[in-house]
Order: sequence, then C-alpha cells, then structure tokens
Amino acid sequence: MTPPPSETIFLGRQPILDTTRAIIGYELLFRARIDDETAQFDSAASATAQVICTAFTEFGIAAALHDLKAFVNVDPSFLDSDAVEMLPADQVVLEVASQANAGTLARCLELRMGGYEFAVGLDPGAPLPAAALLDLCSYIKIDVAHATPDLVAAAVAKLAGHAKKLLAAKVETTEQADWCAQQGFQYFQGYYFARPLIEEGRKLDPTTQGLLRIVNLVASDVETRDIESAFKGDPALTMNLLRVVNSAAMGLRSPVGSIAQAITLLGRRQLQRWLHLLLFRGSGGSLATNPLMLHAAMRGRMIELLVQRRYPGARALLDSAFIVGVMSLMPAALRIPMREVLQQIALSPEVAEAVGDYGGPLGQLLLLIEYYDDNNILGCELTLERIGELNPHMLNICLIEVLTWIQGLDA
Repeated sequence: MTPPPSETIFLGRQPILDTTRAIIGYELLFRARIDDETAQFDSAASATAQVICTAFTEFGIAAALHDLKAFVNVDPSFLDSDAVEMLPADQVVLEVASQANAGTLARCLELRMGGYEFAVGLDPGAPLPAAALLDLCSYIKIDVAHATPDLVAAAVAKLAGHAKKLLAAKVETTEQADWCAQQGFQYFQGYYFARPLIEEGRKLDPTTQGLLRIVNLVASDVETRDIESAFKGDPALTMNLLRVVNSAAMGLRSPVGSIAQAITLLGRRQLQRWLHLLLFRGSGGSLATNPLMLHAAMRGRMIELLVQRRYPGARALLDSAFIVGVMSLMPAALRIPMREVLQQIALSPEVAEAVGDYGGPLGQLLLLIEYYDDNNILGCELTLERIGELNPHMLNICLIEVLTWIQGLDA
C-alpha cells in the first residue's frame, strides 16, 4: 500500500535568530525520498507542496509556532496554485528563487497585496535579482557558507540602496555570526550556536561550580535539607527557584516562600530537569533569549515523546530521556569535552552510555534526533530502521508537539 505523503516527508527546521540571539522563526524544510514505487505524485515538488499545506492545516504547525515566523521555500507552480493561500499570511514568509519571470513576479505582487511576505536567496558573486523582485521581498538571504568574506561584503554593499532585512544563511560558527552582524546582517540562520567551542582544561566559573554541586546533590538523592543548604549559598539561584515554583504554570493558590517547600512542590525529577537547563544560562537569559538553552529543552522533550511511542510503559527510559537530550548539548554550554562533562556531573549509567557513545535505546534515539536536526535524511532512515516501530511521520508529529510544548514552558 502506498504510504501517504506525510509519511514519506521529513519535516525539518532551522532556527532564525536576530542580533540579540532570540529566535524569531524557523525555516521549515520539507525533504522527500520519493520514487514511482512508493508514491503516486506527478513530481516530488507537488508532493512537498501537499505536505506543506498538510503541516499547516492538519498538523497544526501554525498554532505550534505561535508568534514565530515560518520561512517556506516555494516554487512557481505552488505559487500559482490556490493551495498557497491556505498558509497563514501573517505568519509565513515565502522564499522564492532569484530568477523569476514576469508571471511569477505578478503572482508574488498579488500575494503581497494579500498580506504575504517574501524572501529571496542570493549567492555572493552572482548578479542581483531583478529590482522588481527585490522591491517586493522583505528579506534577502545570503549564503555565507561557501563564499569568501570579500564576496559577502561586496554583496551587502550592492544591496545598500535596498532597505531590506538581511539574513545570513548557513552560518556555521558564533564567530561567523558576529562578523556578519558587523557587515549589517540583522538575522542569522542555522545551529551555529550549538556548535561546541571546546576549551581543553577550561576551569568553570564559581557560579557554574555551585550549580553543578546542587545538580549532583539532587542526582545523589540526598535529604531535602542538604539541597536547601546548598541553595542558601546562592541567593540568585534561590530567587530563580522561587520564581519558577510561583509561576502561573504551577497553578498554586498561594505563593511559596521557603526553599524546602519549593523543592517539595516542584519534585525531584522536575528540579533535576530545571537545574540541567540552568547550566545553559551562563550570564543570563531565558528560553526566549538563549537559543542553546531552548534547543536543549526541545531536544530533551523530543526524546521523551519518542520514548513514549517506541517504548510505552518503560518508566526508567522515560525518566532519563529528557536528561539525555539536554546533556548531549552540555559540551557546547560549558565549553568542555563530553568526557569532562561526564566526570563533573553525576549521571545514571544509561544516560552516560547514551551521551558518551550513543549506547542503548536512548543513545540510538539521541543519534536519530541529531540526524534529524541536521536534516540528514539517510542517517534518519538508517537509524529508524535500527530502532524499529518509528517512521518520519512520527518524527514530524513529535516536532509539532515539541514546538507547542515549548510555547507554554516558563523557564
């Protein structure tokens, strides 16, 4: 039986950040492995167009993204169809090719009048797109991965007369993002913020060391009074704990005023999750302004959802799933190798095995999510086969659930 298109498409995403490192949206990536034997479509492009609409109408991705922008690549045939108007005009940015004929430009102008925004890609060194196309686009995306700094700077200079938002695509490192900001880019795309900048032998600052001490106390299941005593040595962390417990999300009838009461109400499992996320906070910020912290929370939740589907009833795996996702990004947060992370943070053998060498069921799910984040379709497919009982459709559904969940998470 031919699988529906949603089961043959990988719905990926790449975050788009502004100059404050806040995520303002995602480019949604629809990657298909379609041939005549597995799907009945005129072309891969038409199948992808159908899935784009499905993602917004059936999967509910618009609600999941809330007030974030969704950047979506579209081809001329999709633009000409009525289906494009199923996408929410106030939330979608339609990415078009730099070479557009008169018919495509006319259709883009019509959609622009209907409230849609457009983006156009530009390769440094190539001629600028037609002035008419530049005029109707809100964003100009420049690929900075495969061009010299001189070419990128020259492309920016050519666009000086166009009051557009410049978006640097395929940014690989934080240093590259900083350089692009100096050139006038306002937006940056990619997972560059999650690339580990390892400093061998780096000593952790006192605040991080204190937080690690509390993390290890919670993991060791010591008495509440011992954890309370450790919190008292860090007033800022104590205030954070009380803020989290007293947040509207907890639904408490009266405020909590003591550390011990806060620990009891939050629970050891939730306390452990929150403390691990705080290790990403560094000098400040929250999920809204710290993309690495947000990415860690999303990865942890994604693995939890996959455990629920693949290993229902496996409580031990479920309890460890979130921590595996968070810990996988700890080298990027602390700027030390994973082997040093494992030496400093008390973890169960299952979690250590998963983040150390992708061992066990949780390690395989972590590997799957890393491939998924990198839009490595072949890696995803091979890992899905090894894990069994999961498919691309489940990954897509889990991603929507994660995006919905993150909107209500108060960190």
